[in-house]
Amino acid sequence: MAGGQRRASLFSLREILAIGWVTTATVVFFNVFLKYVNGQLLGNARGVPEFWPISIFAFRIGGLRPGWAIPTLIAAVVVFALAVVYLHRGGTSIVPIVVAGLVLVVLTNLLHGINHGFVAPLATREGYYQLAPQIADPLAFVGSYEANQLSYVVHAKTHPPGAVLTFTFLARLFGSRAAVAVVIALVSVPISAYLFYRLVGTYYRRSVAQYTTLLFVLLPAIQIYYLASLDALITTLVLATIYLFTRESRWMTLCAFVPLLVVSFQLFLFVFVLPVLAGIAFFRREKIAPLAGIVLGIGGFYLLVDATLGYNYVESFLIASNQQNPGGFMLLAEPARYVFTRFEDVAELALFLTPFLCLLAVRGLGALWRDVGGRRLASNTREREPFVMATVALVGFVALLAAGVYHTGETARGAMFMYPFLLLPIAAAIDRIDATWRAKGLLAAAVFGQSLVMQLIGNYLW
Repeated sequence: MAGGQRRASLFSLREILAIGWVTTATVVFFNVFLKYVNGQLLGNARGVPEFWPISIFAFRIGGLRPGWAIPTLIAAVVVFALAVVYLHRGGTSIVPIVVAGLVLVVLTNLLHGINHGFVAPLATREGYYQLAPQIADPLAFVGSYEANQLSYVVHAKTHPPGAVLTFTFLARLFGSRAAVAVVIALVSVPISAYLFYRLVGTYYRRSVAQYTTLLFVLLPAIQIYYLASLDALITTLVLATIYLFTRESRWMTLCAFVPLLVVSFQLFLFVFVLPVLAGIAFFRREKIAPLAGIVLGIGGFYLLVDATLGYNYVESFLIASNQQNPGGFMLLAEPARYVFTRFEDVAELALFLTPFLCLLAVRGLGALWRDVGGRRLASNTREREPFVMATVALVGFVALLAAGVYHTGETARGAMFMYPFLLLPIAAAIDRIDATWRAKGLLAAAVFGQSLVMQLIGNYLW
């Protein structure tokens, strides 16, 4: 930690208000500007959502019931305040932060009521849950998946069979949509928050890990999508993979195979994780053999599945890809839509991270580069891995966008696995800043305040 770097500070109240105003004005401007350009110059090409940059959104502020929403809102603010006070008073356990994060996810979704907050997210016509109760024989479903893939609902036909089978299992075990939604939060929030805390704590002080974990659970993306969304489970499994792979024990490194295999059965884009693991292994040569074993193990598993059940993972991926891109590469087939959705993808991911943390992430990446860039990269072990993980993840995400992934945006949900990587440079920035607890509390309040505002004004479905 360079002493001269600690002169930096977090945001003042005036800066937070200014950043919030600029963000709001920017979102409003681009909503109008992009619709004008699309309508006047491009003949209403597909790709501009009604409420940019959020693809699937509906205003609901007028539908809130004050008698329900106001007490829930007050309870959420109290829980948030207690979590901040706990850290301010020097609490050393991560458990209260994890519990607060879980309670807040439930409360902020409860603002909409049980039906809109817990049932509706799993009631969309194109979601996995619509197909899940129809699965009588999971093995037969996997074996016939390719033959029937194009007849399934949109989300199922663009994912491996594990996505539907996860909801089949949850539906059979817990029965109702509301119960399944709560269970996803009960599993995802505590495990991912704890894993993130341990991962950050590997490289930075415990107080930094605690505070960054608080920011993680307060993110709009977490507060909105960590209840009912399969992507919450996927993000948790990605975190488990990264955490296990970075451990010193070779046995724990090899154990990263298990969550990564489960991710691969839920999401074709699991390959995004492999370059991150390769980046770690490049500097920690003892990780090369376990990484090779993990890759060979996943390949061997799907060869076995193909031989026994008749499900070919690669062919299934090609079916999904062709369904998403029937006209070929989107840049050539629909150039206007390609450009609009790439812009939208980045903007949505940033919006759900909050503009405050976006600025802090840029500051943290710059600090990491100054500390570990160039010749120092090979020797600065403590700072190297957060820098490598964050930069490789960002490059991988840009590569996905360039390839035309995420047609309708939805990156705050579909690419939710990016947020832990984006928070690593934020942890680096916080580690370098000798901030007062007033400044830390203001930043946490700004992040959670945006989450509350976003939950209050709209529904976010998929």
